[in-house]
Amino acid sequence: MPVSQFEMRSRFKRQYLTFNGKSSKDFLLYLSGPGVYDSPAPDVETTSIPGMNGDLIQNNAKSGHRRFANVDIKYEAFFFNGLPAKTAAVKSWLLSPTGYCKLQDTYDPDFFRMGTCTSAVSFDVTRQKAAEMEMVFNCKPQRWSVEGQKAIALESSGSVIRNPFEFYSQPIIRVYGDSQGMLTIGSSVVIIYSFTDYVDLNSETQNAYNASGFCNDTILSDEFPTLAPGDNTIRWSGGITSVEVTPRWWTL
Repeated sequence: MPVSQFEMRSRFKRQYLTFNGKSSKDFLLYLSGPGVYDSPAPDVETTSIPGMNGDLIQNNAKSGHRRFANVDIKYEAFFFNGLPAKTAAVKSWLLSPTGYCKLQDTYDPDFFRMGTCTSAVSFDVTRQKAAEMEMVFNCKPQRWSVEGQKAIALESSGSVIRNPFEFYSQPIIRVYGDSQGMLTIGSSVVIIYSFTDYVDLNSETQNAYNASGFCNDTILSDEFPTLAPGDNTIRWSGGITSVEVTPRWWTL
């Protein structure tokens, strides 16, 4: 039996997504089903050796890590009435941003993705002046934890942070100090020669900066710290007074 407009409106009115800081409910656009959360494919190469059983597997990533490809996330959605104005607004909302934008839905509110709408936006308009549409976002493979975007204040050297997921995260670490100090996380050691209140260490972009701009010339490190699955002990010495960690946990 066909579902009436009233029943559809009641059933789905609380399910929506946000993209680039705007909510689909601002357009009275609601989701009729969650995105397709398929697993992204790992970036690996296999080589067959004549006379040898099995293939050689090469991970195209740092040793001990895996790199994953982007994944398409698809949503079915619908809205009612005022179609010409709404379709124009929705197309502008989805297709005007450049680069990756934050994408989050009410089906999975504890996580978000970074994606871009890359496909044409089309509408299937019914005789009742309703419209259905499919939204496709090409997303980075990570599902970032909302909780993992919150800074954790560490007051003493030797504090432990636990990574609840099975993937190394690339944190942002804010180090406060008044003179040269040394920060150690796992096998990573960062020497900070000078401070202007604090230094932010961004492990994803591989940069050090503060409110005045980049200060990569004030640090020395073979690699920026990452947070391994499980417990991570964070130690510091010298002129470092305290540390804040935004862990940026993620999973697939």
